[in-house]
Amino acid sequence: MTENRKLIAMEQGMEMFNRLANSLNVVIISKIKGSLSEDVVRPSLDLVQIRHPRLNCRIVGLLDNLRFETEGTHKIPLQVISNSDPKCWELIAKDELNNRISSDKVLVRAVLIKIKDGSNINYLITSCHHAIIDAISGICLHSEILKLCGKIISTKQFPSVSKLPVLPSLEELMPKIVELSVQDKQLNKKTETLGFEKYLPNELRSCGLVHRKFEPDFTNRIIGSCKKENTTVHGALCAAMLLTVAETINDEDKDLYLNCRSSVDLRRRLNPPVSDENIAMVVSALTTFHQIRKDQPFWGLAREVTQQITERLGSSEIYNVVLSYKKGTEFLLTNPDKIPFSVFITNIGRVKIPSDYGAFKLEEISYALSLTAMGSVFAVAVSTFEDKVMLNFIYSQPGISQKTIEILIDKTISYLGKYCQ
Repeated sequence: MTENRKLIAMEQGMEMFNRLANSLNVVIISKIKGSLSEDVVRPSLDLVQIRHPRLNCRIVGLLDNLRFETEGTHKIPLQVISNSDPKCWELIAKDELNNRISSDKVLVRAVLIKIKDGSNINYLITSCHHAIIDAISGICLHSEILKLCGKIISTKQFPSVSKLPVLPSLEELMPKIVELSVQDKQLNKKTETLGFEKYLPNELRSCGLVHRKFEPDFTNRIIGSCKKENTTVHGALCAAMLLTVAETINDEDKDLYLNCRSSVDLRRRLNPPVSDENIAMVVSALTTFHQIRKDQPFWGLAREVTQQITERLGSSEIYNVVLSYKKGTEFLLTNPDKIPFSVFITNIGRVKIPSDYGAFKLEEISYALSLTAMGSVFAVAVSTFEDKVMLNFIYSQPGISQKTIEILIDKTISYLGKYCQ
């Protein structure tokens, strides 16, 4: 199968976001203990670019005729930064969220941060075009890079790698269905959202980032409470965020109609299934709808979220979203004053990669999406690694201010703390 081909509709939408709104690119952040240096990271990036066909591609053409091309693709750029501030990674990750991918050259870039405080801590940050990668494969890519770094250190040689076959496009792997018009009447109902604190067009917005972490004790409390209440961690987090939004905008004690957009992993729902090791964008999304009443029971709402997700996963919605994604992108870009969702959650659950890489130990890993085009949606990217839940709250500024997002986050965590005993 050729590596050069036209972009499918969903991939086109990702490139439209990238070019026109510096948006929707995937940023992965690893905290690594060990003597990580440019001398081992640089060749490891070269090796993964050889191994994964889509890492050796660029996107060429006008928006109405976009193609993947391999010829002329640059090496994955690597920037090395030394800094004595252990929290400097947050500022650099935020910068990465706000810089579009130079997609006509290469679809990935990397930053290695060396913390100069004697702790032997480093951060590896990759920014990847969402047309070729999702959070799961982006996190597996970090694991692969660290494995290669460990081999280079232990053998003092550059290992050989075999090139993986080119995957068919996501549309080719999906069940053969006919694109349907929206049938669910709920989709036509007007949902309440936070609204803009200050409105600016897409090109003048920036993506903010606030990092939070749940330590193992709190993580296990949440998991245990969700099992007891017959729901999921995702459902509980969505309920907490929905109730936070409702509390923030409800000044008349009236019932509110809110929705939550959740990302969906399609890897095991395709034919054939796609392995986690394949660098690919294999995701969709679905939207759940909720009438938020005064004194809404927390666990009842969490179960409602979980039930709706379970039911919708059995429908064609997750595939229709892929087929209609470009139309949705065009709507958002031409109507930047519209806010489509009350809450957005991308949650990949427990990260199934090792922490030990010989000379290096992976201490934490998380991810974020640049969401400048999403107006003032209350959004978070969630992953669980080594019994810690990592949350990166992303938001479009100045639609939501730094002060407001901090209040929203504190309220959300307070809900979880109150009900997860």
